Amino acid sequence: MKWLMSLGLILSAAVGFALFAQQDPGFVVIGRGAITLEMTLTVFLIVSICGFGLIYFMLRGATAIWRLPERWHLNRQTRMHGRAQIALQQGLNALFQGLWQDSERQLLKTHPQYLHYLSAAYAAQQRQDRVKRDIYLDRAFESVPNDYRLSVLLAQAEFQMADGQANVALASLKQLREQIPRSPRVLFLLTQAYQQLENWQAVWQLLPDLKKRQILSQTDFQMLEIKCAQGLIQQSASQSAPALTSTWDRLPKNLRLQSQVAQIGAEQFIQHGLFEQAENLLYDALKQHWNGQLVLLYADLGVSNAVQQLNRAESWLKGREKEPYLLLALGRLSMRCRLWGKAQQYLEASLVSQPLSATYLSYGDLLSQLGETSQAADHYRKGLMLRDR
Repeated sequence: MKWLMSLGLILSAAVGFALFAQQDPGFVVIGRGAITLEMTLTVFLIVSICGFGLIYFMLRGATAIWRLPERWHLNRQTRMHGRAQIALQQGLNALFQGLWQDSERQLLKTHPQYLHYLSAAYAAQQRQDRVKRDIYLDRAFESVPNDYRLSVLLAQAEFQMADGQANVALASLKQLREQIPRSPRVLFLLTQAYQQLENWQAVWQLLPDLKKRQILSQTDFQMLEIKCAQGLIQQSASQSAPALTSTWDRLPKNLRLQSQVAQIGAEQFIQHGLFEQAENLLYDALKQHWNGQLVLLYADLGVSNAVQQLNRAESWLKGREKEPYLLLALGRLSMRCRLWGKAQQYLEASLVSQPLSATYLSYGDLLSQLGETSQAADHYRKGLMLRDR
């Protein structure tokens, strides 16, 4: 539509100019020295317009010739980029299908860039080809723009973590942590690296950020928190009793009363002879979360106030009359108090509720105390058979 309007305007102007020139063609004289050039105004205007057009198209042609190498290079780059994009699509398609070798071949066959090399490194990692993987990573790092170099370092750290090289990956992850402190992936990998190295103090320091950024689900975060607390308790217990007590006091109360944490804490207190702390811990933990293993640990403390322990444990029977671990614990405590008849009743009730290997073995100990060696041997045998299952 626009070209029709333009053509109409041009034709109208031409007709108007022709009518104007027919009435009065005008006269133009151009002189220089002895040379004089005479012509009508109409001819002069036509010659001027044609001359201007000729000069314009000559300049356009010269410019086009001058820019020909640049345009050729640009077109070549466009074609190369197009082929590279197709190769990337085909390579990623093969990568997602698990065709590692096909993926590498497609990614690297046409003008590879850093994304091609990075994807090829992933494919080589899946094939367990560490040599090619590192070559691709080096090429990716060489070809990547400065703004994207961190992505190559992150991929390298992930591969090292997958190979169990936490020490090697740690240096890269610390650097990445400084440069992109808000990266969830860096924080997650750094946590994994410290776990592999059993640096529980470092993991503990990362827990607030993990919780704040919601990198882990609530269940996974709680499991990590418990695992970290267990690691801290074991490491401090291997140093000294004061170190164990200091570490324990720094843990949040709600975490200390978690069954898994309370169990390992009580076990370490017992190993260091801190029986009172272990007893109080187990009592508080059992009030918070009932756990059969904690009840058995409570019964096996070996403290002098066995009668008080038995009375306290019997208070837990309400609503748990058929709980096998509690009945077993009561049987053991009754044996420590030398209440053989009561011990026998509790152990038999525990076996009726659920036959446990530990119950048979404790019953065997009781029968040995009573001099019934034949029956004791039979219970020992049953207990060992259940243990081996």
